[in-house]
Amino acid sequence: MASSFAAVFFSSAFAACFAEVCTIPLDTAKVRLQLQKKAALATGGGGGTTGGMLGTIMCIAREEGVAALWNGIIPGLHRQCVYGGLRIALYEPVKAFFIRDGDTVAGGVSLFAKILAALMTANQFTSKFHVLRT
Repeated sequence: MASSFAAVFFSSAFAACFAEVCTIPLDTAKVRLQLQKKAALATGGGGGTTGGMLGTIMCIAREEGVAALWNGIIPGLHRQCVYGGLRIALYEPVKAFFIRDGDTVAGGVSLFAKILAALMTANQFTSKFHVLRT
């Protein structure tokens, strides 16, 4: 039985938002490490002394508070809600759009139609929301 578009949208949006909440501290630390390396290269100095990813997370938590690890979570959740929800929910309707009569292989959909639908939903409809994150 096929799920409704709304059910697929909300369940995939919830999953994407949950993943964002779980991974944003790692992303925050990654960005800090990238900026630290860029600043060190610009000044001609060596690398940072934070001790890698874990050291950066500990430093942020100690100096700015644990909540600072989740800075930017609101725009991230907006992006994931739209991006994650649409990317998964639009896959089946877009795939159905590309299927022609007889365009099945061994009782299934051709690989070409699946790839085309995945490319269309991942890039054309949702990539514009990546700007929210930056």
